[in-house]
Amino acid sequence: MRIRRPRPRNFGFAMFAVRLFGALFLVLSTYNASGYSLVHWIGERWSQDWLVQLPILCLYVVVYMLLIRVTTRQLRAPGIALTVALLGSLAYLLVDAGVVPLRDMSDLLPIVLYMYGGLIAIGMCWASAWVMLTGQVSVDNLNA
Repeated sequence: MRIRRPRPRNFGFAMFAVRLFGALFLVLSTYNASGYSLVHWIGERWSQDWLVQLPILCLYVVVYMLLIRVTTRQLRAPGIALTVALLGSLAYLLVDAGVVPLRDMSDLLPIVLYMYGGLIAIGMCWASAWVMLTGQVSVDNLNA
């Protein structure tokens, strides 16, 4: 009988893609320019649907608090600044190459929303990427 070693859970593209799409869904379902978002729904129908909207709004607040805390604890301020600079330069490259049209300032909102979703996804994946890149395991301080 051969003993199989468990496969390590390595960081991969699929792991990042799932987290990126989850973060983008959260950000774009909260607010987008199409008019079909949580902000629009609450703003237009609060008096009729507040009983359904209240628990959904609480769920959004909890998930945002969790994801922002994970992002700030993993990346810290310098990492957040570098990630925003990286995403901003990538957005500038896409606009300059003509891939993403930027005719006026209203076209800037989707770019910023995608950058925010990317920042959250990178923050969620950073601990796994750090272990893969350096071999060092990050451990949170449980007393903080």
